[in-house]
Amino acid sequence: MASHSNSPHRGEPRSFRPRFEAEHHPSSARLITERQLECLAWVQEGKSATDIGVILGLSGRTVEKHIIKVCGHLGVKTRVQAVVRARELGLIRGHAP
Repeated sequence: MASHSNSPHRGEPRSFRPRFEAEHHPSSARLITERQLECLAWVQEGKSATDIGVILGLSGRTVEKHIIKVCGHLGVKTRVQAVVRARELGLIRGHAP
């Protein structure tokens, strides 16, 4: 087992540690669906779940579930973190579809 002294997250509060680094688990990013990425692209434009639901013909609750799934696959906790990570990985571009 690895020593905690070599941990890159040493000193950070436990709640802020990512569950995994996406760079080391690229297969997880492949589990993200096109619909989930579409929702995330609209999130980066500042749209609410309700707004995105109207745009895509979904309920706001379904949009929220898509965003929660994306966050889990990317190992982040917030919408903003998800957008940043997805852009870093080239999953979404700078503007909505």
